[in-house]
Amino acid sequence: MIAIARISLLLLLALRLVSADAQEISFRATVDRTAIAAGDQLRLTVSLSNARDRFEAPDLGGLVIVQGPFENSSFNYVNGRMSSSVSRTWVLTATKPGRYTIGPARARVGGGTIETEPIVIEVSKGTAAPTDPSVALGQQGDPNLFIALSLSKPKAYIGEQVVATYQLYNRYASLEAPQMDPPKLNGFWSEELDVSGARWEEKVVNGIGYRVITIKQQLLLPQRAGSLRIDPMQLTCVVNRSFFNRGSTIEVRSNAAVLTALPLPPNAPADFNGAVGELELSVKADRTAVQVNEAIEVEVRISGRSNLKLIDAPKLQFPADFETYEPKVVDRINVSASGMSGSRGFQYTVIPRHDGRFELGPVGISFFDTRTGTYRSLSSEPLVVEVAPGAGGGIATLQNRPVRKDVTALDTDIRYIPTGTFGLRGKDAYLFGSWPWLAGMAAPPIAFGLLMAWRRRRRKWLSDEQGMRRRAAERVARQRLRAASDALRSNDPAVFHGAVSKALRGYLSDKLGLGAAEVGGARLKEALAAAPAAEQLASDCDRLLQACDLARFAPIEGKPRQEVYDEAVSLIQRIERSMAS
Repeated sequence: MIAIARISLLLLLALRLVSADAQEISFRATVDRTAIAAGDQLRLTVSLSNARDRFEAPDLGGLVIVQGPFENSSFNYVNGRMSSSVSRTWVLTATKPGRYTIGPARARVGGGTIETEPIVIEVSKGTAAPTDPSVALGQQGDPNLFIALSLSKPKAYIGEQVVATYQLYNRYASLEAPQMDPPKLNGFWSEELDVSGARWEEKVVNGIGYRVITIKQQLLLPQRAGSLRIDPMQLTCVVNRSFFNRGSTIEVRSNAAVLTALPLPPNAPADFNGAVGELELSVKADRTAVQVNEAIEVEVRISGRSNLKLIDAPKLQFPADFETYEPKVVDRINVSASGMSGSRGFQYTVIPRHDGRFELGPVGISFFDTRTGTYRSLSSEPLVVEVAPGAGGGIATLQNRPVRKDVTALDTDIRYIPTGTFGLRGKDAYLFGSWPWLAGMAAPPIAFGLLMAWRRRRRKWLSDEQGMRRRAAERVARQRLRAASDALRSNDPAVFHGAVSKALRGYLSDKLGLGAAEVGGARLKEALAAAPAAEQLASDCDRLLQACDLARFAPIEGKPRQEVYDEAVSLIQRIERSMAS
């Protein structure tokens, strides 16, 4: 009866399932609104009811996924009727105004295909702040990964500083960028800026969140007037790589940029040397009172925010009685995202050859000031140098000396000619048959023979048990006497005399090859017969062992413990010397 009841229950459940499958199947796509502004979000939901088949996601028609898909499923049983549904929801947005069509989603049910109706979304212009054109352009190309190139200013004079920044916008969970192709520049003097300390930042562009990092920055100085193009930079990225997934390779290109380079106004001052920016001038000498033939260092320092690395040394007019040298350039220039700033100094070393009072005329430079759009000239105060006669009088002999310059290595392709004794080899001298060759050939078998002999001897040495006991007798005795010394310091008479007795008996047993019961009396004298003063040694050993036994078991100590210890050490040393002689 129980079996029949179970079968009936299973049949009833099967009928219920068939009844559920017979429910009406529905497949539809819905949105919460059909008109949004650019950057706003809408929700798209695709749901399949009363079918357990999977369905494909629809073509979003250019809309960008902000979040999702979120999957939800439900199962209901009401009044004997079962129903089920599964749905997926996406949060979408648009990066620019327009008309977007969400295509049909498709599902295979019962051997056929069903699909949803397309949905049209109207996107109007957003009310949010306008996005950087380079960022908007990159986002429209690939909303998940793009590079935006931006310039610090769209127009600049020739020689004026412009910073080009390349930022990577990423939405992938993992990103690797193993290869970068730098952009091509034409008409610029450029310098790379350090971006090693750049960090990822969170940004939202047109309603889409990104992780943004600066991957490259360049300081650009236009060298000619006109429209100067900065070509795109290309980056090869691997995204979504994990332990189980090799990831996907994506080629990313930045946008190109065009800088309008303005020409400098005409009628530039005669001493204008191309400096553009905001500059200051200082001129000083390390001293203004010297003697003939003493050097003076005059420094001209140009500081400010400008193309400092392109500024040449101003030409100074020194008196004819001054011997002059080429100026040394000392830069204290900082190049950062805010441009090039700091100072460039020119150190002139001059030596007056005659005494007198000399005036160094004012030093002047001209530059183009980008703040006012005009040329400016800077001039220093004149320097007066008093030159006193030296030890050799007021007139020095002028010599044709070479101009002093820093030592520079022109090239490294010429080597010094070696001199001295050369280790040359004779014409008919060969290694074969020579003493080194014979030694090399004989060394391996000789080494092998020595190794075998050493091994045989060691094996024999290890097999001599009595010999090992004899050789180790003194070392073992010292270890046992160390226990006696500890007992002596701790004032423990029983342990002390036991340790001394054990050390001496063990030593005599190992050294002479005696059994434990043979140590003492006539057998000990017989074993020490080969040693000088054998009878005296045997007698002393017997007496000391008896004293230790008496102290251990009586207990009667016939002599101080330190004397007992010293006597045991002395006996062992005497026996060692006697056996060695």
